[in-house]
Amino acid sequence: MAESPHLRDQPLPSSEAHEGGKPLPRAWRKIKRGFAHSIFWAYERGTWQYDLIVLAILGFIFLSPRAWFEDRPTLQLTDLRHRQGVVEVRHAKEDWIYLVDARLVEAQAPKETNEALREILRLRLQRSFTIKSSEAIRDRNGVILGYTVVVVFQ
Repeated sequence: MAESPHLRDQPLPSSEAHEGGKPLPRAWRKIKRGFAHSIFWAYERGTWQYDLIVLAILGFIFLSPRAWFEDRPTLQLTDLRHRQGVVEVRHAKEDWIYLVDARLVEAQAPKETNEALREILRLRLQRSFTIKSSEAIRDRNGVILGYTVVVVFQ
């Protein structure tokens, strides 16, 4: 086969020839490629780019303020529906504290609140007790969600 001497002596075209030899478009292309590799997680494990991405993720997780997420639990009595309306919160030596759903108290409408609470807890606890105190739990609008009842067993 015959070789053509005019192709053999010419240099190969470079990418600089297309861009006019300017470093800015070449740098911009590298930045876009690096960004795309980071988004699609294209770096191999153990490379410095991979480690940098992992550090950025961990930094976001541990250094971002809690206020950004506002996922703190709020007082809600939704658990009461699943536990027959009465939940034991805690107890000390003498005092036992219960949450009672307001709907159970409202169901015993003609009775006073303390009397209805006493009847509800009597059915649940099946022990003799006295109610030391009771306090209504209200939401932001003032609607009663339930009652905190402090009980002393005899």
